[in-house]
Amino acid sequence: MTSPSRTPELSEEALKHLRLGQFLQFMLPIAVGFLLVYAVFAAVLRSVALTGGTGAVLVYTLALARSRRLAARGHTERAALLSGYALLVMVALGALFLHFLFAALVLIALAGVVLVLPYVERPALARYMFVAFGVVVWMVVVAGLLPPLVEQPPLELQRWVSALAVVASVALTLRMMWVDALRLRQSLARAEQAVATRDEFLSVASHELKTPLTPLNLKLQALRRELSAPTPPCPERGLGHIEMAQRQVKKLVELVDDLLDVSRIGAGRLELHPAKVELEVLVREVMERFEPEAARAGYSLELEKAQPLVAWVDEVRFQQVLDNLLSNALKYGEGKPIRVRLESLGKRARLTVRDEGIGIPSAALERIFRRFERAVSGRHYGGLGLGLYICRQIVESSGGTIVASSTPGEGATFTVELPLAQEESAPAVSTLPPADSRHRIS
Repeated sequence: MTSPSRTPELSEEALKHLRLGQFLQFMLPIAVGFLLVYAVFAAVLRSVALTGGTGAVLVYTLALARSRRLAARGHTERAALLSGYALLVMVALGALFLHFLFAALVLIALAGVVLVLPYVERPALARYMFVAFGVVVWMVVVAGLLPPLVEQPPLELQRWVSALAVVASVALTLRMMWVDALRLRQSLARAEQAVATRDEFLSVASHELKTPLTPLNLKLQALRRELSAPTPPCPERGLGHIEMAQRQVKKLVELVDDLLDVSRIGAGRLELHPAKVELEVLVREVMERFEPEAARAGYSLELEKAQPLVAWVDEVRFQQVLDNLLSNALKYGEGKPIRVRLESLGKRARLTVRDEGIGIPSAALERIFRRFERAVSGRHYGGLGLGLYICRQIVESSGGTIVASSTPGEGATFTVELPLAQEESAPAVSTLPPADSRHRIS
């Protein structure tokens, strides 16, 4: 089992599984060891107390074995509860026979509470703690206040068994608390990182949302002056102002749409409506729509290859994926040609969008698909860092994949693969599940 101190990158859920796995891994051989000790000395000394202790530890050992099987199947909560309740049963039985283990039994009961704490919700946890309190009260009365109910083993054996039980229970409790402390530190670090990311995002978002407003305001002021002038306004210049204003409004709408999509993805409310879509036709339509923008920026859009392929996708959302990929290529392509290919790959369609611009550092090729992540400084390139994150969520929820490859200074290639339509009936409407913090800049 990997030491938690060496795995600071583990998620909180992984740490919880690690914690329970460590407890079960270490406790089962300890329980077997105590079982053998009690059984041997019970037989040699013919001690009723040790015979009763053997029965108590046997019950617990069988429960531990069952808990390990449950944990291996992913039933973490059930495994934790079974182990916790088995501890309490062992303690309750032990109080009847092993009067001399009073201190160790109290520690074991507390260890049971520490064990189940991270795994169960409030109602089940409240029930467990109520039972644990009742067992402690029972133990205080039976093993702490009343005289021994049966004859205890020799004093020297009592000391050794008591010392071993206390050391084992304290060591296991401290081990679980150590993993809990690590889990809490990681949660705090993630919370601090989330706050820092939020603050940075708000700064970038406010800048990005203001950027289109400045030229929009200037063009509207210019249009107002021309319309208010005593001489008739020039229609061409007026149309130019309106066209510029429309482009800035379009940018604002796209920014707001990205923010809304991220919110819907995070809440699991972004629905996809798959339909039978001719990908070749869709790719050509999107590229035609981008041609005026590409011409203004001095780019050439080239469709190198386009096979007639059909896939079950949400047409609007797949257009959004293409829009993001082409917008990125225009933003970072440095005026060089942008090439698009659509071809079949067995039962899948492969779409590639390749530019010859600044490229992406290898360390950022996976990171750019995360929320609010950017591969370059926002001072030189605008964007919220959401476009590729949204693309990945849409593509993966459509049964496909999207990856990036690049050599810095030589451009970047984005490859989308989607399953081709194999059936006449469309798949049902799907909803993207809530996303974790799991993007090239847009």
